[in-house]
Amino acid sequence: MSYGFSIEPVPEEGRKYDFSDNFAIWFGAGISIAEFWAGATLVASPLNVSLKSALIAVLLGHAVGNALLSSVAYVGARTGLPTMVISRASLGLRGSYLVSALNYLQLIGWTAVMLVVGGLAMDNISLIYGIKGSYVFWVVCLGVFVTAWSLIGPERWGKVEKASAALLLGLTGWLGYVLFSKYGLTSLTNSPLVINQGFWVALDLVIAMPVSWAPLIADYSRFTGKGKNALWGSYIGYFLSSGLFYLFGSFSNSLLHKSDPISVIAYFGLGVPAMLIVVFSTVTTTFLDVYSAAISFKNMRPKASGRLQVIVVGALGTALALFFPTTGYEWFLILIGGAFVSLTAIIIVDFILRKEVYVPDKVLNPGINVRKGSLLIWLVGFVFYMLLAYPALIPGLYVPFFTELSSLGGSSIPTLCLVSFLYYIYIKLVGG
Repeated sequence: MSYGFSIEPVPEEGRKYDFSDNFAIWFGAGISIAEFWAGATLVASPLNVSLKSALIAVLLGHAVGNALLSSVAYVGARTGLPTMVISRASLGLRGSYLVSALNYLQLIGWTAVMLVVGGLAMDNISLIYGIKGSYVFWVVCLGVFVTAWSLIGPERWGKVEKASAALLLGLTGWLGYVLFSKYGLTSLTNSPLVINQGFWVALDLVIAMPVSWAPLIADYSRFTGKGKNALWGSYIGYFLSSGLFYLFGSFSNSLLHKSDPISVIAYFGLGVPAMLIVVFSTVTTTFLDVYSAAISFKNMRPKASGRLQVIVVGALGTALALFFPTTGYEWFLILIGGAFVSLTAIIIVDFILRKEVYVPDKVLNPGINVRKGSLLIWLVGFVFYMLLAYPALIPGLYVPFFTELSSLGGSSIPTLCLVSFLYYIYIKLVGG
């Protein structure tokens, strides 16, 4: 039996992934135009973070965000279940439907974002060869390629992902060499280290990226035989690639003073190497969104065809990229952080406190439709996160208590602490 498009627990004999498989998938996911774009926003208005401060935010943000991401990967390897199915244990059967619906929508949004930035990059690179107006062509081509890649299924991705990771590693080394040999590191070492409110928002934008993957990482780690391979493979792979691309984005935008990182990539990546980076990075990142959207849908509708949903999500993401170009990237990341920092904290704390529940049969059939306390804590965490984020992103806005708190620690870390504490108290009071 194939478990690639099923939400049933993967049996031991079907868990073929090891450290290298997890590393390859998440190294490929982190080499992304979206990461480059996000890194560029750190040093641009309205944050205007110094280059050295951006580097610290990138390192600290990935250390925190990847810890959350990889912890969920570990739970997936232990249970053999996708993330949205795992959320049944903490939220209840129908409670998990709510987060599955939100995850389904965010993954369609991410698919569109990736196709937009990939299409824009390819359109810019095409100008080198005198080809104008190719955006629509590239969005459609990338959308078709991503959908086809997703349909292969996780049980057949191993060799393909490793080959792609090797190619992307070489291309990343090439891009880093071009950047740093041209401009050196003096601008980084001479840059001041300033820890202000802009820094904390930058930290939140970095944490939001790995956390955005947490609702789907177990969709892949469930095919792993040992939990430690899922944990460390995903942690190291994503930390290296995403961290580098955040740094590349910050470094390039700071030195060239260009607000559009797509034009920076086109500037540095003349010709075929740039095209390879864009195409392969878009595909190896976006197929995860498309495939996991289908798995999230199946958590709500188990009898639905996973392959049909892959085609539906690919088509919706492509259409969204064509007709509703994505803007407000910072707000998109902040909304994701608000929704999924809290959810990830709940899943991890619940696993720590109630490990005996995390066996496949008990997770699939939790015996309760909605754990209202869990959903209330999730909602409190979301509102708390957004109240912390608003003052930093809206100039002149003052929210008593929250403005002061966000200037001391941002949004993600205080929300993690609050939600973890509330959920710990909730479980101790109501029990399993």
